[in-house]
Amino acid sequence: MARKKRPIKETLVIVAEGQADEAFVKHVKSLFGVGNPRVTPKSAGGKGPSNVIGDAIGTLRSSGCDRVASILDTDLPWPATKVREAKSKKIRLIGSNPCLEGLLLKILGKRVPASSNDCKEELHPMLSGKETEKESYAELFTKELLNEARKTVPELDELIKLISGELK
Repeated sequence: MARKKRPIKETLVIVAEGQADEAFVKHVKSLFGVGNPRVTPKSAGGKGPSNVIGDAIGTLRSSGCDRVASILDTDLPWPATKVREAKSKKIRLIGSNPCLEGLLLKILGKRVPASSNDCKEELHPMLSGKETEKESYAELFTKELLNEARKTVPELDELIKLISGELK
């Protein structure tokens, strides 16, 4: 009897700005990842949008993955040449305004301060642990809350669609 061919899994790497961003992406993956695409979050280690977008471009070139997306802060301008190059390679760039913590406050329906530091000061005490650990987001950012928030937070909706395979 012939073996059934298994469908080839698509691979998606999501390059996050820093470790906290990576931890949140891992949390979202644990709730919405269905196995195809196989999602691998990774941190670019910060250092601004040029580094993050450059890391995403380099990841696409060298990792053998099918697709790359990136989630990065908007508190610093994104270099136009890097943005053009990323778009030409079909790398999706998702902005967190002004930073991940600002996006998370928006998801929670809270007022978002203008500065990244103020956003961090407001959000971090709400988490159940360190912001760099996936588990710290589980209690506050439930699947139900994220499903509701994605209706009004396009960045979150795009991230969930990428992870769940709804968006190519």
